[in-house]
Amino acid sequence: MHFVIITFLGCVLGRISAGWAAVMLVDMNSGGLLDCPGCGAPVSRWQRWFGFLPIRCGCKASPVMWHIGASLGLGGMFLAFSWLVLEADCQSVHEVRPDLPLLYLRLPYHLTLITLLWVATLTDLLDYVIPDEVIYSGIVIALVASVVSGDLQMMHLWVNWDDAVAGLRGPLIPEWIQGFHRLHGLAWSMAGLLMGASLTWLVRCLSHRLLGYPALGLGDVTLMAMVGAFIGWQATLCVLAISPLTGIVIGVPVKLLIGRSFVAYGPYLALSAVLVMGTWRWLWADYFTLRDVFSHWPSVAGLIAFSYVVLCVLLFLLRIFRTLPTEGLRR
Repeated sequence: MHFVIITFLGCVLGRISAGWAAVMLVDMNSGGLLDCPGCGAPVSRWQRWFGFLPIRCGCKASPVMWHIGASLGLGGMFLAFSWLVLEADCQSVHEVRPDLPLLYLRLPYHLTLITLLWVATLTDLLDYVIPDEVIYSGIVIALVASVVSGDLQMMHLWVNWDDAVAGLRGPLIPEWIQGFHRLHGLAWSMAGLLMGASLTWLVRCLSHRLLGYPALGLGDVTLMAMVGAFIGWQATLCVLAISPLTGIVIGVPVKLLIGRSFVAYGPYLALSAVLVMGTWRWLWADYFTLRDVFSHWPSVAGLIAFSYVVLCVLLFLLRIFRTLPTEGLRR
């Protein structure tokens, strides 16, 4: 029953997200939720925010329907992510033991992030914009919630598995983390925020040098700051590592099918964040054992350096790929 409620809530929030995205894009491409694309007639507030039917105008312009997809898309994402958390235990790891069940604590917290990412994705797809209203509200929610709860982290600020012995002793977790939950909540959230913003800024500078223009906008930098504030620095590194691959998997078919040479990068970052949150247990311990990498700084630095080398190669290939003609491939 709770999955039905969560899915319904996702559909409602997805519909409201479409209206919010349109309002923030006033005087830009609002997707027809503010006024008719054909004659400019204003759309009623009900249709803008809550209507689930196609929006039609008397001028016979094509009906506006994307808000329906936005509603169903977020509802489906809520269902899939909630199933992964509650049934597949995708975020249950040895080091972090929340006092309250994930259903009552971390799940609503991460669903809030997914909703904000959905809004940012809609605005980025409509007009290559990630509004500050979404980012700043998300950062405030993340910081305040992490401090008030002190128990929302996917992983502690620091965990060392170097001296752990199976059956005898577990990983080393600094004592202050266990004694000062609220301070630790602020620390891991701020560390994620700074990690997401700084590394994305470096990627932006690197892409500008390699491609001649920044492949990432300032909105992508602030978006990753918000993501980092919600999920911490370790998971944020994972998001940045897989986002180029996510971009290739989605961007190449888009280029081949419709010939669109530039696609907003924000949706790839958002999708990568959801993928990391939904597969965290397997990434951290059960399959990739990233906990061994994140146990000491040299390995972390090596991971960052390796990711940047891979990114350089991908950006170089992207520069070549964008020059290729695709008209023949789409016939």
